[in-house]
Amino acid sequence: MKFSTKEALILACIFTILVAFVIGVPTTQAQTASTAPEKALMFINDVIQPDMSKYKITLVSDIVGTPLNQSTTQEVVDYHLDANGSGPDVLCVFTNNVLTSAQLTPSSAYANNNASSTLTTNILYANLSELALSTLKGYEIYTGENLQTMTNALANVDVTQNSTSVSGDMKLTVENNPPFTDVSLKYTYNGTDYTGVDFGFKDGQFYTFMDDRSLWFIGNTDVNINETQAINIAQQYLQNYSYTLDDGTVVKSFNVTSIQATPNFYPRDNSSTIYPYWSVQLDFNQLYPGNVYAVSIGIWADTGTVFLSQPIGVEGGGPAPTPSASTSQPAQSHGQTEISPIDISLATGLVIVIAIVSAILVKTRKK
Repeated sequence: MKFSTKEALILACIFTILVAFVIGVPTTQAQTASTAPEKALMFINDVIQPDMSKYKITLVSDIVGTPLNQSTTQEVVDYHLDANGSGPDVLCVFTNNVLTSAQLTPSSAYANNNASSTLTTNILYANLSELALSTLKGYEIYTGENLQTMTNALANVDVTQNSTSVSGDMKLTVENNPPFTDVSLKYTYNGTDYTGVDFGFKDGQFYTFMDDRSLWFIGNTDVNINETQAINIAQQYLQNYSYTLDDGTVVKSFNVTSIQATPNFYPRDNSSTIYPYWSVQLDFNQLYPGNVYAVSIGIWADTGTVFLSQPIGVEGGGPAPTPSASTSQPAQSHGQTEISPIDISLATGLVIVIAIVSAILVKTRKK
């Protein structure tokens, strides 16, 4: 899931939502010998690299929750870095004992409003590009993985400049909206971006980190339907498409003024296995009942089958999405923008949280 610097001001809400979600379901302080606190410490030291001679680090909480998908567990670890009564917290979220996100945030422990997210690191970097590369290499040390493809893509890149580049199967996107800088490294196949890592900086220091690679498994990357074919399929589907309002009114026969098709990925059969699909948005020439101004249609890129249709309404209006007759997937709600793989998935508990954040980000982009 790629996050944009244009909406970086709302990234802080990600962890508020995450913690609220985890606390909202049955949760406990970790009763068994969890390794998440130890892993969080390793992440802090290897990736964030604070100058520990200046901080006293304290475990604030270690909360374990069970999301709707009972096979998926989440654990939120909160460490406080204290330096003479001030200092940030580091929130780390683990899904099935694998770190999936982390964020530096002002501590809520200071009632005197002396909270700060400013961090002193143990290395003084010449520029932000050096810090970005060091962050990624630190993550490579933390995970023990070979992330050479990612580090090669980021090497010699000026992250103070917006850019997008593709090298082999790796796509690098850098976006700046001062004081935020976001770096996204995603695996890309046949024009579709899949999983990877995203990390961001605020005022030249570490701010947030995400890794969704453990959340999704790629089923295939086959794109047998091109953009033109996907648009034709969507137009044909719309001819017999209708939606029903709460009062039973059936709305049909739409006039389309513009069409956009975007490649993305989506899980099949309520699993964590993802496949490429075309998200086709057909914009109408007027507002239809329910404040609906467009419809999003999901089409599998390998088979050309329509598997989901979603009326899009102003301020989130409009009825629930409708799965096509050829799929058994349940209807799920969306925001007022185009379908995205995270927006429409209930595959895991964490996905639900990311769906909320993704919907906010996409909505903000359109404003």
